[in-house]
Amino acid sequence: MNSDLITLQHIIQAHGRIKPYIRHTPLEYNGELSRLYDSDIYLKLEDLQVTGSFKARGAFNKLLTLEKNQCELGVIAPSAGNHGIGLAYAAHKLNVPAFVYLPFDVDESKVKALESYGAVITYFDSIEEARVSALRAAEETGYTFLSAYNNRSMIEAGGTIGLEILEDLTDVDTVITCLGGGGLTAGLCIALKSINPNIKVWGVQTKNSPTFAVWHQNGEVCPVDLQPSIAEGLSGPIEPETLTFPIIHEHIDRILTVTDEDIIEAMKSMLKHQYIVEPSGAAGIAALRQLGVEIKGRKIAVVVTGRNISWSRFLNLVK
Repeated sequence: MNSDLITLQHIIQAHGRIKPYIRHTPLEYNGELSRLYDSDIYLKLEDLQVTGSFKARGAFNKLLTLEKNQCELGVIAPSAGNHGIGLAYAAHKLNVPAFVYLPFDVDESKVKALESYGAVITYFDSIEEARVSALRAAEETGYTFLSAYNNRSMIEAGGTIGLEILEDLTDVDTVITCLGGGGLTAGLCIALKSINPNIKVWGVQTKNSPTFAVWHQNGEVCPVDLQPSIAEGLSGPIEPETLTFPIIHEHIDRILTVTDEDIIEAMKSMLKHQYIVEPSGAAGIAALRQLGVEIKGRKIAVVVTGRNISWSRFLNLVK
């Protein structure tokens, strides 16, 4: 499927499709951050989404367009956690069998959530091994494979967050979002730039897993040195043929990278506002400190993407 075919109209249709099943999450003005950076900063709280992250949007968007026989067979996905939870939740609501392939080191809170929605779980040594195995299983069984990002349904769903931001803050001039596989960021780029080309979209990756930052700088897919990060949802190899890269490379205004230490400080900052945010979800907040005086006078929406982390791991990180 040519990524050029994903348009604002597709995103609007996706929003209408999933609206009965998801929350229009709050866009909350944060006075402390606004004063600190002499700007107007709003937090798009996707950590308050139905499964604790934005991923449920894409899962519903995909499942609601499946044929009857596909629903009867079931869906399968590799996941570091949140994508699997979103898929399992949507599948549970729509009575579709769900099979989720996880790395062994996945957060225990995410496993409990998957189990509560009735997903069939299989474990692997790495997320890449889980991905390859899920693709093979889909070919052998007829299950519908759903990538967390390399799928137009996920990109369209990411764009629905942009529609909600503009509905709540029509004069936003900058949107900052975490950047893993790029489904959310690609969708935001299409939605926001289609409505107002002057809106800046800034993506945030970890310094340990800067795939899109390197690809964007080089203008092409190329090898990237990857290291482990506490933000597992933003880490790991990206499929070289992903639909998301051409969209992001064409439309994004900037890609920033943050350290694990930056992310921990952002998690602590959010805790002061009584929000438990997982490392991947805090990357956009982490970028603010790096940007500093650059954002003075801007009207910014930061997408806070998820909260799914065990209490023990959260305390260990922010201690």
